[in-house]
Amino acid sequence: MTVSLTFEGGAEGETALGRRLQREARLLLKDVGLVRREVSLVLTDDLHIRALNRTWRGEDKATDVLSFPMDEPDVERRPKSGPLGDIVLSIETTALEAAAIGWERDAFATFLLVHGFCHLLGHDHGEADEAAAMKADEDRFFALVAPGVARPPTPY
Repeated sequence: MTVSLTFEGGAEGETALGRRLQREARLLLKDVGLVRREVSLVLTDDLHIRALNRTWRGEDKATDVLSFPMDEPDVERRPKSGPLGDIVLSIETTALEAAAIGWERDAFATFLLVHGFCHLLGHDHGEADEAAAMKADEDRFFALVAPGVARPPTPY
């Protein structure tokens, strides 16, 4: 299972966090039986993620995490190998949001990795039933990579 790691802009000095998230992403891939799939993990800053958010979501603002799945949401048609998708995490927004809820940045980054991974698997949280299914998987995955840590509050 391949999890590539890239640093952009103000996140270039975040090697320790990046390596930890990379290990956690490998655990997630293994847990769901996608050991021949690939995830690209990008740690970046608000400037870079804002540009991505504007281009791909039409929102001209920084955000904490963006996911770019390669598969269709239909699990039955999911390939057994090749790229699963990209997870892009802003270190700056992650730090601000973590502080606002009283969390350590790195623990919150782990949750955002899990959140982004759920999106790569086809989850969404736009409707109540979708949000409930996503939350259940987030809880299970977060317990795997951060045992004993309760999930942070989320708006869904």
